[in-house]
Amino acid sequence: MDPKTVVRWLLGDPPPALTPEERADQYSHSYLLMRTCVGVIGILLPIAFILGEMFFLQQGFRVRGSISAYFHSQLQDLFVAGLGVVGFVLATYRSDRSRTRDFWFSLVGGVAVLGVVFFPTWRSDVPAGAPLCGDPSFPPGCSAIEQWWGEATTARVHAACAIVFIASLALMSFLFARDELRRKSNRRMQIFHDVCGVLILLAGVWAIVGGAFHVVIGQFTALYTGEVLAIWAFGASWLFKGFHISRILPRLAPPPRAGGSDAAPPAGDLEKV
Repeated sequence: MDPKTVVRWLLGDPPPALTPEERADQYSHSYLLMRTCVGVIGILLPIAFILGEMFFLQQGFRVRGSISAYFHSQLQDLFVAGLGVVGFVLATYRSDRSRTRDFWFSLVGGVAVLGVVFFPTWRSDVPAGAPLCGDPSFPPGCSAIEQWWGEATTARVHAACAIVFIASLALMSFLFARDELRRKSNRRMQIFHDVCGVLILLAGVWAIVGGAFHVVIGQFTALYTGEVLAIWAFGASWLFKGFHISRILPRLAPPPRAGGSDAAPPAGDLEKV
């Protein structure tokens, strides 16, 4: 068989040429899909941990002391993958507007959640007096960074990153509310984002205070419930912001110019997205 024929068969027919409007529509759908994935991951991840241990690991219903504790479990890959995706997307969100508060709050939040991933918390169920990570015996379950820096130092960095992450989520929800107020188009959505921001802050305070006093309700620790409520509140705010963008993007599509050249939408309209 002719090599050129093989190449054409592997690559398929060349795609038809797209108009500027069609290219913009494709990029818009890709952007909205990435936004949706972040919100869905945030909402489903805590549930996936519980179901994973119940059905795939056959360990019954069990809730660990915190979401971060799943790093030191058989679901470590899911923990790293899920939070890693969220972190990288947040870190690059609104990178086209690097001088805005939206970009910086999201960047800080993304870097913070990556810190949560790469600097693990304390190992759970470690017997009293057992060697900690950093000991020359290299205790089981220690990551390389824990062995290098020591378990205590790594856990403190982890806690600081978690606090910064939750605070960034609240600030982003408040920015979403500010955008709604600036547009003066949807008072209910502004209130919704503000409520989500307040819930994130309250959940963070509950996680810190309740965790300090070792509050446990059934199998749910204050730290775990606070983390989950904060993530769910932000996931809801993030998803609804994405739904709003999906409604207004068609109105911002650039009108075709004579000759088929691209036309930029009005800058004032783009600032509202």
